Amino acid sequence: MWPFDALGTGHNPSWLVLYVLTWALHFAFVGYVLVGTAYALVQAMRKVEDPIAEQVRDRLPFMLGCGITAGVAPLLFIQLLYQRHFYSSNLILGPRWGAVVPALIVGFYALYIAKSSLKWRRLALGVGAVCFLFVAWSWTEIHQLMLDEPVWKTMYAASDRLYGDGSVLPRLVMWLGVMTTVFAGIAAWTSPAHHATGVAVPGRNRLVVIGLAGHVVAGIGLAWVMSRSTGEVSTHGWSYLLVGAVVVELIGWIALLRAPHGSGLLLVTGGGTAALFAGAVVREAPRLSILEPATAARIEASGFPMFLATFLFGVVAIAWIVKTIRTARD
Repeated sequence: MWPFDALGTGHNPSWLVLYVLTWALHFAFVGYVLVGTAYALVQAMRKVEDPIAEQVRDRLPFMLGCGITAGVAPLLFIQLLYQRHFYSSNLILGPRWGAVVPALIVGFYALYIAKSSLKWRRLALGVGAVCFLFVAWSWTEIHQLMLDEPVWKTMYAASDRLYGDGSVLPRLVMWLGVMTTVFAGIAAWTSPAHHATGVAVPGRNRLVVIGLAGHVVAGIGLAWVMSRSTGEVSTHGWSYLLVGAVVVELIGWIALLRAPHGSGLLLVTGGGTAALFAGAVVREAPRLSILEPATAARIEASGFPMFLATFLFGVVAIAWIVKTIRTARD
C-alpha cells in the first residue's frame, strides 16, 4: 500500500516521507496566506467590520514567514530526489521562474503595509494577493514541466520562458480550492467563536461556507484535471484514503454549521489533516517514475540527525514566539 517502498532507485523511502510531510506543513501555511489575503481584501473592499478578517490580517506576515521557513525542507528534498528534472525546468523557465523571489518579497512588505496602514490597506492586500497567486501558478507550472521532458529541447531552443500547457490551470484551480478549505479550518481554530462579553462573533458561519466552497472548487478542479489525464497512475490505495478523509471533513463542516459549539471542528481538523497528507502522497505518485538514482555520496551524506535537530529547534522557536506574542497582548 505504501507507494514509496521498493522504488529501485537506491533512495531511502524515509526521504520521500519527509518530503511529503514537510510539503504538507508548508502547504498549510501558504494556503492560509494566499486565501487569507484574498479574504481580507474582499472584506476591506466591502468596508465591513469583521473581527475574523482583522485577526487574519494581523497574522498574515507571521504566517508567511512560517510558510517560507517551512518551505526550505521540501525545497531541499525536491532537489535531492528530482535533481535533473528540477534543475532543468529551472533553467528552461529562467528569469520568469526566478521572479517568484521578488514576488514573495513584494508580497511580504505588502502584508505589513496592509496591517499598519488603513489608507493603503486595500491596495496592499491586492498587490499581495496577486504576488502570492503568481507564486502558486509558478510552482504549478514547474511541477508540470518537470513531467513533460519531451518539450524541454523545444522550449530551450526557442527561449520560451512560459510553459503554456493546458494542464497548469486545472491543477491550479484544484489546489486553490484545497487552500481555501485549509484556510477556513485554521481560521476557525484561531478565530474566537465569541467575544469576551459572550456575544457571538459575526461571520463565524462564513468560514464554514468558505470551507464548503473550497471543496466545490477543488472538486471542479479535480474533475478538470482528470478529464485531461492521458493515463492512470497507481496510488496504492491512497486515493481511497483521500476520498474517505474528505468525506469526514465534509461531515465536520456540516456539523459545525448546525452546531457551532459541537465537535464538528475536530472532524474538520482530523479529516482535513488526513486529506492533506493523503493528497500529498497522491500528488507525488506520478513523479515517482522520474526519481533520480541515489549516488553513494548522497546515501553516505544522510544528515537526518541534523535535519531532525533543526526541525525541532524551529518548532520550539515558533512556539516561543507565539507564546510571547499572546502574553504581550494579554
